[in-house]
Amino acid sequence: MEDVKILKMREEHIEDLLEIEKRCFTDPWTKKMFEDELLNPLAYYIVLVQDEKIVGYAGFWDIIDDAQIMNVAVDIEYRGKGYGNLIMEDFIKEAKDRNLDTMSLEVRVSNEPAIKLYEKYGFEVQGRRKKYYQDNGEDAYIMYLFDL
Repeated sequence: MEDVKILKMREEHIEDLLEIEKRCFTDPWTKKMFEDELLNPLAYYIVLVQDEKIVGYAGFWDIIDDAQIMNVAVDIEYRGKGYGNLIMEDFIKEAKDRNLDTMSLEVRVSNEPAIKLYEKYGFEVQGRRKKYYQDNGEDAYIMYLFDL
């Protein structure tokens, strides 16, 4: 994982992000959704670049005192190699720099690798949203990291 660059998401990244979305999610984001995030003053989005290729991305919203994680994706062939750790470490540093108190997210109850990653960084399940995901009606855990 040497030479991984973490860059702020820009418009020229969107086409690559759409391809990752299609490979990673059953209900992928649209181009407009990413464009809207770029215009959102509350949004902080990053891309991970390895050997000139985007291998992952993620974003959160700065809402009052909480960094609400909106999207996290690591392209399928790059999973399990530590890219998720880079995202979480960047997010925690950015949230602290913004003087935010907490970080929150929703995650599929079946997404054990993601849940383990979040727990590694101190997130705890605080609730459950029934039938949260529209593609299959799966529940989501609501997870929080307190005391950033």
